[in-house]
Amino acid sequence: MATSRSSQKGIALLLFLLVVIGLAAAIVLSALGSSTGESTRQRATEQALISAKQALIAYAASVYPAGNNRPGDLPCPDTDNDGRKESSCGSASGSNQASRLGRLPWRSLGIPELRDADGERLWYAVSNNFKESTRRLPLNSDTTGTIQVVDAQGNIIPNVIAVVIAPGAPLQRLGDAAAQDRTGAGQNNPDSYLDKSATEDNADFVDGAANGFVSGIVRDAQGRIIVNDTILPITYQDLMPLLEKQVASTVMNCLTAYAAYDDGVSNNLGRYPWPASMATSASGNYDDTPGVLFGRIPDQMCASGGDGPSEIACSPIVGTNPLMLSSWGSLAACTLTDNWFRDNWREQVFYAIADAYKPGTGTPTCGTCLTVGSTPSISLAVFVARQTIALQNRTNKAIIANYLEGENASPNDGIHEASPTSISFNDLVVFK
Repeated sequence: MATSRSSQKGIALLLFLLVVIGLAAAIVLSALGSSTGESTRQRATEQALISAKQALIAYAASVYPAGNNRPGDLPCPDTDNDGRKESSCGSASGSNQASRLGRLPWRSLGIPELRDADGERLWYAVSNNFKESTRRLPLNSDTTGTIQVVDAQGNIIPNVIAVVIAPGAPLQRLGDAAAQDRTGAGQNNPDSYLDKSATEDNADFVDGAANGFVSGIVRDAQGRIIVNDTILPITYQDLMPLLEKQVASTVMNCLTAYAAYDDGVSNNLGRYPWPASMATSASGNYDDTPGVLFGRIPDQMCASGGDGPSEIACSPIVGTNPLMLSSWGSLAACTLTDNWFRDNWREQVFYAIADAYKPGTGTPTCGTCLTVGSTPSISLAVFVARQTIALQNRTNKAIIANYLEGENASPNDGIHEASPTSISFNDLVVFK
């Protein structure tokens, strides 16, 4: 009976959270200028936009980090109305700006075709920093959205990485002689669908500039509606926390798999590799550093182990324990040497190991282990440095205080913290 009650409570909580998410998105839409009325037409448009936003976030966050895949990538828009993303939408430097505005690539997202209350397909624009082709490097916690969105009251929505747009019924664009023509050649022309105010043209935006998007309803001095586009933004805060958790989880899983590895020849005995020290990794050398208990993720672990007498990657064998792994390659599910991590995240991810669990011989047990907050006896902690806060300057990569805060900025005492996010602390910490 207790189990049944617990299950019912869990289901009720899940349903409550889903309702809260839906209401939150609806509130955003209202703030961006959608009518306060609860008409069927308005609900249809809002639901289409919410579904599109959820699909885009899922696309970016569900890319399994392996090989050339990269968590956080958003698809290029569909510019020829076939429902599929284009293969590229500009160079890494941001050329071909117009290609980052088009229709929502619903087929590529694996969702049904979405339309607003006027039967129009949704439009979509993506920031140069988050497009998947051609990529701008890196994409990590310090990567911000570059699109400006203004609501109907003139309020700026900050740090936008993409927008989804319901174009609504045809209007006469400001300065045009006739209403928007959505037939023939006009079907793929954003001018035929997206509107223009005195200060913003939704058919023409520029990354990193005040020229962005404005959400309707916007009227001119005579009361005529000149913008009826409804815009739902995807912000940094919508996506980045999901990516950071995914990165932290992947790193933790790799380190845990390393410690557990035993193929009958190599046996890591439950021990972790030496990290790459702050000093050496800051200079671009990510080899493990003997005697260091805190640092960045190493590329290879020749100082930790030599994989036995047949190992050729580390010759001569100089590891702390010649039977421990010297590379990630034996861990089939670990992708820490792949492009997604090496090119984007490795500067901002750290780990600490308890002295008892450093490379060596014998099965480790906690005497004095790490402490995270009030939790003692921790063998391993992984840290993701989130977006810079006041006084942090990451041009100096050797100073840990440029990445982590509080107790985590002095890691050599084995005392760490996982505090709530504030203006002075925003580290993501996972541990075991």
